[in-house]
Amino acid sequence: MPLESFAVVGIAAIASKRSGKAVIATKGRASGVLPASRALPGAPLPASRAWRATLALACVPFCLFSAVLPMYGSSKRPPYPEPFYPRFLVSPMRDDLAYSPVGMGLVTSKAGFRVHPVTGRGDFHSGVDLGAKLNQEVYNLLDGQVVRVGWRGALGYHVEVYHPYPYPGVRTILGHLNAYCVSPGEIVCRGRVLGYAGTTGRSTGVHVHYTVIKADTQEYIEPMQYLKLVPQYVTALKTAQYRAALAYYKMNAKKNLEKIKPLDLGEEEEGHSEAESDKK
Repeated sequence: MPLESFAVVGIAAIASKRSGKAVIATKGRASGVLPASRALPGAPLPASRAWRATLALACVPFCLFSAVLPMYGSSKRPPYPEPFYPRFLVSPMRDDLAYSPVGMGLVTSKAGFRVHPVTGRGDFHSGVDLGAKLNQEVYNLLDGQVVRVGWRGALGYHVEVYHPYPYPGVRTILGHLNAYCVSPGEIVCRGRVLGYAGTTGRSTGVHVHYTVIKADTQEYIEPMQYLKLVPQYVTALKTAQYRAALAYYKMNAKKNLEKIKPLDLGEEEEGHSEAESDKK
């Protein structure tokens, strides 16, 4: 009998105990109900079916695990709807402190070449991994505009933000999110909550992947060095000149979004190596 059938039988057995009716299990599904005269309230199941109910209860956790296992460490899009939960939350941040997108998050994996914890092969890590708790708030560190959200292959659910300062701008990408609460084209300020930490995509545990890229040359910037410079950028943005420039950018936000070309992070984004292995 398939595992799914055992699960159905187990659920039916539980329902029968609560309702006082014994359920007949035929071909793995509930096919009928015994008359009340033959099934006393609270009476145990016959011995011929008791072992099926016991086995079904033991197999239910295994069935659930089998459904989740294919998603673990995978770059394939999950079959459920996008976890978009629109909320406007802003946390005050001090201008003189260098925060990470998850507060003072601990670096669990640095940027650069490394041995991938899932594939076991050497690859280029475009950002840093920051330790976090499940559904911990993920913050925006500098004023900007949301460019792209949603599923992004090996990065799982992500949010990409374009920051016009320092000129000609940088892009920050936050990956492996459990959910996000912003949409493309939205203007986000410093301290705005962009989403919540998770372990979606090709991941071995709850954390946030943080990538910083130059907008013009698409060169990678060492994320930790960038975080140290953010307080200087915040101070500069408070001058009248940069405030006027930022206000002008916000007025033309829609046109600016059309000019921003999508980024291609290669294997780290789409999971090419996993797709090739599947074909083999």
